[in-house]
Amino acid sequence: MRLAILIIGVQNSGKTSTIKHLVNTHSDKSLNVMRAGWQSIFLDSSFKYLKLNFFCVPASPTETKKMLSIRFPSFIPEVLIIAEQLGGANYPDTISFLNRNNFAVATYNLSNSIGTSDWDKFDNTNKSVKLNNRTNQIINDIKLFIKTNNII
Repeated sequence: MRLAILIIGVQNSGKTSTIKHLVNTHSDKSLNVMRAGWQSIFLDSSFKYLKLNFFCVPASPTETKKMLSIRFPSFIPEVLIIAEQLGGANYPDTISFLNRNNFAVATYNLSNSIGTSDWDKFDNTNKSVKLNNRTNQIINDIKLFIKTNNII
């Protein structure tokens, strides 16, 4: 069973920042620049041998002009974390790729307006709180997916 974490928003809405914060807070890494590729995070900080390995696409296929169907022509990862631009040119291909390859999709929609929700745009006063809350929600949803599907 495959899992895709799909973070959707307009350009500069915090998609890549959310993914980078997830990796930086739930691993031993401290990334300055988030690049596409394999990442590993701890699902529980007190049990560091329980890791989740995933392929990360932190810049949307729309922005990079590299569709998932081209990025993964033969090998498809079991877990993907993808930033995608809302209504972008490659958005339909991303959704089609995930559906065609039987991914369970957890979708997180970023708002482009400043507000009180964790998924609203952040500013300097609430950036760390919102990013922490977003990553905690993603980790909790991954754990729920694992438990619900009896993966571990």
